[in-house]
Amino acid sequence: MNYAYREQGNHVMSWRTQWTLDNPIRGLVQPPKKMFGHMVTPGMTVIDTGCGVGFFTMALARMVGETGKVIAVDLQAEALAKLEEKVERAGLHRRVETWKCDANDIGVLPKADFVLSAYMAHEVPDIDIYFHRMAQCIKRNGRMLFVEPKFHVSPNNYREEVAAAIKAGFELDSLPSIFFSHAVVLRKG
Repeated sequence: MNYAYREQGNHVMSWRTQWTLDNPIRGLVQPPKKMFGHMVTPGMTVIDTGCGVGFFTMALARMVGETGKVIAVDLQAEALAKLEEKVERAGLHRRVETWKCDANDIGVLPKADFVLSAYMAHEVPDIDIYFHRMAQCIKRNGRMLFVEPKFHVSPNNYREEVAAAIKAGFELDSLPSIFFSHAVVLRKG
């Protein structure tokens, strides 16, 4: 596979500019309930990879309810600190656990029913390692919503990422329509 685009344009969106993805307008064009509400139910354990300052984490925390758990993973401690402030203010701190990961390996995560990967995989240096870790943490028949921005990730590069997911043990489940995005639901067999 050709991962040259990762090396050429590899960058991580700074926590200082993540407000552009954490605003009410995004909620209108990419409403969390419509995107993954049918896949997340109370009591689930879910993982939000590359959570940033928590746009989707907050919605996930409400969806899993008091008996569920959201593992919010990011490599920027500052983004996780902002997220921790938000969940505390919203009274969701018992539902959200933040995990700081390494830039080259997200690490071994707890078992989860659902994983969200929204607008972040193109920033991962080794997509094969990333999907291997995701396959390790998702329970049998668990699902992963994998979303990348069309304005930043070409169709060919997205196909290469999906091929890496299949190589790691995922199966294609469905192809949801998400504004401005390439999107696929992957299922762990």
